[in-house]
Amino acid sequence: MKMVSSYVMQDDQLFPMLTVFETFMFAAEVRLPPSISRDEKKKRVHELLDKLGLQSATHTYIGDEGRRGVSGGERRRVSIGIEIIHKPSLLFLDEPTSGLDSTSAYSVVEKIKDIAQGGSIVLMTIHQPSFRIQMLLDKITVLARGRLIYMGRPDALHTHLSGFGRPVPDGENSIEYLLDVITEYDQATVGLDPLVQYQHDGHKPDPAAMTPVPKPPGTPYRRNTPASKHMISLRSQGFTAGTPQPDSAQFGLDDEEDDDENFDNSLERRSVKTTRNIVTSGVYPRLASQFYQDFSAKDFSVWLYNGVVGTPRRHPSWTPARTPAWTPGKTPLSGPRSFISNQHSASYQDHYYLQKSHSAVSQSMDYSATSYAPSYEEFEIEEVLDEQDLGPKYANPWLREVAVLSWRTVLNVIRTPELFASREIVLTVMALVLSTIFNNLGDTTFKDINRLLNFYIFAVCLVFFSSNDAVPSFINERFIFIRETSHNAYRASSYVISSLIVYLPFFAVQGLTFAVITKLMLHLKSDLFNFWMILFSSLVTTNAYVMLVSALVPSYITGYAVVIATTALFFLTCGFFLKRTQIPFYWKWLHYISAIKYPFEGLLINEFKNDRGCYTGNKADLSPGPLGDVKPSKHHNASLPLNCLLGEDVLSTMDITMESLWYDILILLAWGILYRFFFYLVLRFYSKNERK
Repeated sequence: MKMVSSYVMQDDQLFPMLTVFETFMFAAEVRLPPSISRDEKKKRVHELLDKLGLQSATHTYIGDEGRRGVSGGERRRVSIGIEIIHKPSLLFLDEPTSGLDSTSAYSVVEKIKDIAQGGSIVLMTIHQPSFRIQMLLDKITVLARGRLIYMGRPDALHTHLSGFGRPVPDGENSIEYLLDVITEYDQATVGLDPLVQYQHDGHKPDPAAMTPVPKPPGTPYRRNTPASKHMISLRSQGFTAGTPQPDSAQFGLDDEEDDDENFDNSLERRSVKTTRNIVTSGVYPRLASQFYQDFSAKDFSVWLYNGVVGTPRRHPSWTPARTPAWTPGKTPLSGPRSFISNQHSASYQDHYYLQKSHSAVSQSMDYSATSYAPSYEEFEIEEVLDEQDLGPKYANPWLREVAVLSWRTVLNVIRTPELFASREIVLTVMALVLSTIFNNLGDTTFKDINRLLNFYIFAVCLVFFSSNDAVPSFINERFIFIRETSHNAYRASSYVISSLIVYLPFFAVQGLTFAVITKLMLHLKSDLFNFWMILFSSLVTTNAYVMLVSALVPSYITGYAVVIATTALFFLTCGFFLKRTQIPFYWKWLHYISAIKYPFEGLLINEFKNDRGCYTGNKADLSPGPLGDVKPSKHHNASLPLNCLLGEDVLSTMDITMESLWYDILILLAWGILYRFFFYLVLRFYSKNERK
């Protein structure tokens, strides 16, 4: 189903800094296979622009609240266009006219009508359509509180309401008038039962029973009414494998057993005559059958059934609980996956269904009266025949997805320079400010040691807090990712890797800028390359952590709160304020998961390791700082003056026992990889959950 269908969300989730043409080209690159040349993809994009009436907006940015772009109707048509670039067989739209004026709404539905006439089956929800839009629709289904009020052609609504005794007044919109009638009955003591019953069996209720009487104030809505069993469910009641029998329980709604039997029978419905003659019992709704008969030429029922449940030897990607009446252990999973492919001949299909129909219907009847919860194991037990192959799950290989996503990310970064330019400016300005405040840290006094410690811890915290701007940027992209991956446009791993590849050069430039300025102006003894690598690793890790938090929180306000709180906690337990030995044992684990601990220790090792110089001065100068009582290291010997402090003595006093700063760098990068892995798992959960 995911491979042959598309879904247009109610909200337009698009990148604001891409043009209409670039948006369509990106959709073509990820939704069409590489066997189609780039020229052919461009040709299809231009055809789509003509079809949707977007020629004048070809090179216009999508835009958002802060940037001027295309109009609301054009943006909605762009959302539809990116979902039909690969010509899906089935298109779902969630309120495509919401938020549009009447002219734009009509234009959108008119384009949707053209898509339907082009061969796709289109199903959409719409609230209170105008008369012009109403006349564009082939079939409508009106629901109230989940119950079926009307199903049929829009132009037949006048006749339906007249038969009910509520003819549409002259000059009134029939759908708007029906909504008024629904509201009138819903707020009356009789409820919706007369409307539901009339749609159900075509019999007009007793005039006394159908006369709406206003409810007393505070009366709750009645649900347990005799007609409540006619509420719409997800189970198919519109077609069956048998012949129509209007005289026996016209709608199969007398009890739950009939519902289940009818649903299982409908799954085996075929357009060939041999199959229809097999089963001699079933139900045939008067109006629902008319709705589904229009799809008989395309054999919609078999295509839908095989497309969803015909997945061999793997867990279903949809939620079994949504079809409680279907018995997957009894209904055969075999058969061709889709009528679109021609790999299996029609005679083979007919022969298979001819043999399976008797057992399928009889088995489903045995289990129809029980409440059944499908399980994955039953999919493994059922015999599965060879099925038609719809091709690979994704249209493009992994490397091509990474390349295309990287190209799109680069365009967005270039056209939103404030995203990284702001961080570059902050790090540059703060490097100059710190250099002028701390002045010179190259002296060999005890006071300089404390000043060095203060500088390094502030530098690390600055790097970590500077990545908080990634919270709102990813939250905005999250909904676009969910929309694009819900129908296998690309893999979640491709998105994670492509974003990292694009951001790495920016992190390298930002870290190098800060390291060069502070190294030269403060006369640090640290190695410049190691200093840069520590800052670069810190930027990579903190970016991964911020993106992980952004993927978990519902809004950027919550994301800011979580990032700041956890970063402050890492700051507290990194070893600057409290050394490892001073942290209570029940909180000591925070010291080892602190992402600030490792770059801070790496910077101190880079500054003091192998430094045989002697820091001298009054040891009282150390008391207000984090060092406190100096603890001589193994390199300190009796030949040194009492007021001499080696670099190893500083590390020993800070409880830093690492022999190599690259150990800290590798641990820091390992945390970054772990954060990105969890980020990838969250994205996979989002994409899979959206497909359901």
